[in-house]
Amino acid sequence: MHIYSEKMATLGEKSFCVLEYHISKSAVTVQCAFRAKYAKDLPTDKTICSWYKQFTEIGCLCKQKSSVHPLTAEDEAEQVWASFLHSPKTSTGTAAKELSMSKKKVWRVPCKRSVFKSYRTQMVQQLLDEDHRRRLDFCLQLQDLMSSYDPFLEKVQFSDEATFHR
Repeated sequence: MHIYSEKMATLGEKSFCVLEYHISKSAVTVQCAFRAKYAKDLPTDKTICSWYKQFTEIGCLCKQKSSVHPLTAEDEAEQVWASFLHSPKTSTGTAAKELSMSKKKVWRVPCKRSVFKSYRTQMVQQLLDEDHRRRLDFCLQLQDLMSSYDPFLEKVQFSDEATFHR
């Protein structure tokens, strides 16, 4: 059996499938009738059901413009806001579990209203005034070692990993 690509569907083919599905309530029956009438690759049962659902909900089989993100219901948005206002340091994952929503939906609410920005805390070392002099001294020491001992750099290992403690 060949898989059907929705890009190849004409409006007449979609209409035929929706009508057949409405009568039979069986995607397999629709596929058999489709094969007999059009002698083309078959639409999948998922495709047939989505066309039927679209027709019953919207009343049209035309390709609808889809929004980038589905709209979040206002009451759900208010729940998310209340959660973050109550505890601003709450992660989106924790808020999603507490509110029984997907992480994506919880993430969208602060982004849409653009008052809060989601972020991830990153620990960094604080530079003090005396650090400038220390760094300069270290560089001078390193230059002295390189000039007095030729294979010095071969014995030094550089890494991008660091852990800072106070």
